[in-house]
Amino acid sequence: MSLFRGPFALWDFNSSERKLAQKLQGNKFFPFQVQQPKVFVMEYYKDVLWKGALLFSLSLVASVFYFKAEKGSQNFAGFFIYGITIGLWLIASNMNKRRLIINHNKELYQFYIKGRLWQEGPLYQIYVRLVAQRDSYGKLFYSLIINGYRLEMLTLASLSSKFEQIDVLGRRIARHLNLNYFDYEDISTRHVIRHKPPEIEEEEEEELTGYQNV
Repeated sequence: MSLFRGPFALWDFNSSERKLAQKLQGNKFFPFQVQQPKVFVMEYYKDVLWKGALLFSLSLVASVFYFKAEKGSQNFAGFFIYGITIGLWLIASNMNKRRLIINHNKELYQFYIKGRLWQEGPLYQIYVRLVAQRDSYGKLFYSLIINGYRLEMLTLASLSSKFEQIDVLGRRIARHLNLNYFDYEDISTRHVIRHKPPEIEEEEEEELTGYQNV
């Protein structure tokens, strides 16, 4: 069972595909909750918050021990001040709760920061995607994310070498949330498109009408 829940659910340090599968067993709409039929809501704090707190704490503790030492001097004072400053900045800039809403009744998503609407857009602009990274030996490692236009990337699972397992999980999440799913390759037959821009739908309708008139 994960120690991190609610708005801290994505802070789990063990972000493997196995851990994600366990979370989906408890909530098939993870990382969202069902607010009402066809409306999914997620509240979260960015994981940068704990990283900033860790940097601040380590820099502060290290500076105290350094200046208390007999040979302590001002040589590294700038280094500690820099670490403390960056840590405070990361905390201050990420301490506000985020809220992401997927509303299929209105066919849009809404992204709030500190209770203020930051972005509202159509559903074709938000998606679940598989992302690949290649190591120095050419081996691919896969991460599963939720992202979109003017959204903060949310990592659901990271750096897995098990393509089939993480691909299945990504498709399952996209199906339950009724979102588009994209393969790690930009051009792929593995994409699952559930929502399209209006101009593309109009072009397809015109093409279909043209075929029917032939």
